[in-house]
Amino acid sequence: MTRTPLVILAALAVSGLTAWGLGGTLGLGVLTGCLCGASVAGLGVAWQRHIARTRPDKVFGAHVVAFVFKLAAVLCGALVFRFVDQAAARVDWRSFLVTFAAAVFVVMVVGAFDTMNTLRESAVGRERGTL
Repeated sequence: MTRTPLVILAALAVSGLTAWGLGGTLGLGVLTGCLCGASVAGLGVAWQRHIARTRPDKVFGAHVVAFVFKLAAVLCGALVFRFVDQAAARVDWRSFLVTFAAAVFVVMVVGAFDTMNTLRESAVGRERGTL
């Protein structure tokens, strides 16, 4: 098992406890930011690992596309929680942005190490002729 799912679960647990302590719109912003950030970053890491196993020469392109999806997700979330009155009444957009950035950073760093390990394993498998 890779470390990425464990880090995502730990981040969600920490954000849940923080959200519970803060309460209100701030707490819901923290929880929403972590859920959105960790899920988008986790999907990006899973896709990068898939590309690393199947087409290792395209990993950098997958990393760039995953980063663009993260930017699009944070932009959509910030705009919705800032300008849609019903959403803004429940979720603080500033706490959403901060927690989204923190969750994406943590998952991205751990996911990069997992992707490097996948690349290393696929390179060793190609040398031995097992892949």
